[in-house]
Amino acid sequence: MAVSQFNEHTRRIIVSGMIREESAAVFLEQISALEFLDVIKPITVYIDTYGGSIDAALSMYDAMLVCACPIKTIGIGKIMSAGVLLLAAGDKGQRFISPNARVMMHQVSGGAQGTVKDIDIVEKEMVRIQDLFVDLLAKHTSKNKKQILQDIAADKYMSAQESLNYGIVDFVLTSKNKKKLK
Repeated sequence: MAVSQFNEHTRRIIVSGMIREESAAVFLEQISALEFLDVIKPITVYIDTYGGSIDAALSMYDAMLVCACPIKTIGIGKIMSAGVLLLAAGDKGQRFISPNARVMMHQVSGGAQGTVKDIDIVEKEMVRIQDLFVDLLAKHTSKNKKQILQDIAADKYMSAQESLNYGIVDFVLTSKNKKKLK
């Protein structure tokens, strides 16, 4: 799905619902198109998601990092699971959250079936992906890996202010700081 005329003009991408391979493909197409149109102007990514596939989220994350455009992120509604990584991946000083949004992060989850050997391989890969997820969150937040691992032992919910204190975002949106979005 190409970038709509409105979103092309406003340079917005909306990540909503579940993060899946299909939504990641749409995101990649949109971010690439906006980068092609103008590498100087920022792209704003609105995030309202329950999370989803960590593989899909990592492809979106990588696209955000390699994009030549400045990237602003705005969390609205719910920002959960893999969506937290996308919110934190915005350029420093350009990560926002709406005042009533909530953030939830947790361990990487998944499942396996097959032979004992196959299940063992999948478990090792899940541990590797969780380590990567935690390393990336530590890179973008004010928390170290040990703290993040403790925090994701069970679902960790945060208010907008708590996500600011955690270092996931730089600003809670208010009527006074909305100008920073421009």
